[in-house]
Amino acid sequence: MPEALTVIIVAALVVVALAALFFWRLRTLSHRVGSFECAVYEGKRWASGIATYTRDHLDFYEVVSLSLRPSRRWARREMDILGRERPADDGPGALSEARCVYAGAEFRLAAEDGALDGLRSWLEAAPPDPSTSRIV
Repeated sequence: MPEALTVIIVAALVVVALAALFFWRLRTLSHRVGSFECAVYEGKRWASGIATYTRDHLDFYEVVSLSLRPSRRWARREMDILGRERPADDGPGALSEARCVYAGAEFRLAAEDGALDGLRSWLEAAPPDPSTSRIV
């Protein structure tokens, strides 16, 4: 009987540790400067997550994950927003969908209007490409 109790206690501690890691990861990601909640659709399913701006990339971390690395990464120079659609329910907290393209592949990004406005500004404010910024 003591061995069974030990196994149960160890299993419970592992579950508590994984839950703590999960919530610590979410809190850390959501409190980063330049992060926003969003969802991504790439033709299969919507994935909820947190996107974070870096200097040259937009990193997307799925909510249901323990990984400390982004599940998707889009380079700033290769990403563009093709258009935006607002839902019929335009109340507070309503999400808008942005049709995006990255390296020729389309995907959808759903987020609050302010977050999508910030994404558009971030994309437009990219510094010039060093290979094309020479003065002739």
